[in-house]
Amino acid sequence: MSKITIIKPLSKLSKPLRVAAYARVSRNKESLLHSFNAQVEYYRSLIQSNKNYIFKGVFADLGISGTKDTREQFNKLIEECRKGEIDLILTKSISRFARNTAILLKTIRELKALKVDVYFEEQRLHTISEEGELVLTLLASMAQEEARSMSENVKWTVLKKFSEGKIYSMTIYGYRLKDGVLVIEPTEAEAVKLIFKLFMKGYGTQKIALTLDKKGFKSRFNRKFTYTSVMGILRNKTYTGDVTLQSTFNENFITKKMIRNTGQKRMWMVEEAHEPIIDKKTFQKVQEIIKQRAVGTITREEPNPFQQMLVCPYCKRHFSRKFSKGKFHYICSYYDKYGKNGCPNKKVPQTILEKATAEVLKLKEFNEALFKEKIDHIDVFNDSRLVYYFKNGEVVEKEWSYPSRRELWSEEMKEEARIRTMEMNERRKACQE
Repeated sequence: MSKITIIKPLSKLSKPLRVAAYARVSRNKESLLHSFNAQVEYYRSLIQSNKNYIFKGVFADLGISGTKDTREQFNKLIEECRKGEIDLILTKSISRFARNTAILLKTIRELKALKVDVYFEEQRLHTISEEGELVLTLLASMAQEEARSMSENVKWTVLKKFSEGKIYSMTIYGYRLKDGVLVIEPTEAEAVKLIFKLFMKGYGTQKIALTLDKKGFKSRFNRKFTYTSVMGILRNKTYTGDVTLQSTFNENFITKKMIRNTGQKRMWMVEEAHEPIIDKKTFQKVQEIIKQRAVGTITREEPNPFQQMLVCPYCKRHFSRKFSKGKFHYICSYYDKYGKNGCPNKKVPQTILEKATAEVLKLKEFNEALFKEKIDHIDVFNDSRLVYYFKNGEVVEKEWSYPSRRELWSEEMKEEARIRTMEMNERRKACQE
């Protein structure tokens, strides 16, 4: 008779779980900072005090909606999971993790495939469990509906304020919002006046930005001024005391993408809504100057053969193309913003780039298609050197120089110069006789 012996399974030694936590507060307000900090400290203490857990950090987003998938810390957490660094994620509730059903389910399914469990404390739910996804679908739909309802309530409040001629929310340099009305901030208002004054004197926006920097003025968020921020101020009609309400609006409560209102929704124009910094006559004159200076500028349709191909070796930024005095040239984008203090590089005329590139490629004339096919990028140095990096690994260095004025002359210009010389010689000869 056969003898049967039962072999007991080996008991597995339970490994400590690598545990992280996720916390989020949707609005960056002082009243919510305490709640946010408390969440972070709670999870840190909870994980570190459990001998079966290995603490892998608390990932926390402040002032970001749960309906968005662009949360920096949330994305870092998911990336750590993809690397195999985390076994369990603790979070307060489904609404803290995500209010968008699609984002929630997509993330949970990916984490399940990675064998990462998520535990929602309020719902007492583990996503790794069999019933997890069904329950999550129902609860997430409820959370998304709650987000939609909150969005509609906020929208009603905003529109009511607009109809009363009051501002709901606005951040603008030179003012502070108090009880729905913009109030002048003296130091910033001084900078705004200087911007308009210098522009009227003929200064360019880049030169104005550098002047403000030298005088110690900073932007609203304590950054340096750039030519784009200066132009934004010059174009902003709010400085005249008038304000347009609902000039932009949210696409929807999930994406929260801001869209410029070009007639899709109602707008309110409130005249003399607040104290002006710039009078309307000056503002209008500046708008006319902007239009005049814009004549002859580059359009998006203009061919741009060296776009994203020229690299500054000093600040690692690409060169951008500019148009002045009837000619194109390329300049480091950082130099363009901050001048020599930002980057030591210099501009290069497009004609020189085309000529040098044709010579490097052994062509009679520049061929954009062949250039893009063979060249990966070009390093542009401020000592008149171009270093070409071919896609096949070859590297070629080329020096360039500005052509003499005579080389730039057209045949018509040469003929005019010849005639002027002949006339001058004839006058001298007549004087001698």
